[in-house]
Amino acid sequence: MRRGQVARVSFVSGSFTLALLGAIGCGSAGGSLPDAVTIELPDGTTTQATLGSGVATLANTTWQLLVTSEAAQGVPFVIIAFGEQGNLEAFYENTLASEVFGSSILFDGERHNTTQKGLSYSAVTYGAQTSDASGFAFEGRMSAFAAGFKVASGEAAAVGMFDPDDPNVMTGTFSFGYDIEVSVPGVPTEGEDQSFNFVAERIIE
Repeated sequence: MRRGQVARVSFVSGSFTLALLGAIGCGSAGGSLPDAVTIELPDGTTTQATLGSGVATLANTTWQLLVTSEAAQGVPFVIIAFGEQGNLEAFYENTLASEVFGSSILFDGERHNTTQKGLSYSAVTYGAQTSDASGFAFEGRMSAFAAGFKVASGEAAAVGMFDPDDPNVMTGTFSFGYDIEVSVPGVPTEGEDQSFNFVAERIIE
């Protein structure tokens, strides 16, 4: 992906949740995805978000997310791209469990290969915004597969809102976790859980 001019952003308080699919069992090749999920918005309300839904304000935009913790101030960890309906379309330059899911994740519900030989994944997304369009929420779900069987699942969440003084600014808190359910060569045997604050910068091309 070509990087253009970067406009300063802070991901203030919309919710972005990436909940990766739980396993149905070691012998299961996967499970059905719900048509809708209940997600919590930053104003404390909840809503039913349908599969593939998004946030109109974010349509056709791309953002770089950077860690803002004291230990890792300003370290980029993922670029996120939104589609025509404001749906979460893809992760690029992904550093979150990249040894499991790869550096790019497409949220289209299709099976894709990872950087690990024989390891694939599928991912989908759900999204919604507050009634005044000041905040938003996303939930995605993803599973990793080897030889057609599910081997890993996890979850991530972020909360933020648009800066009222700058539509290019968002800030928030991001958490991510995953579990390895079946041992696969080249993939860590232990899962991961982490949480940190982040700043998002809109990428202008």
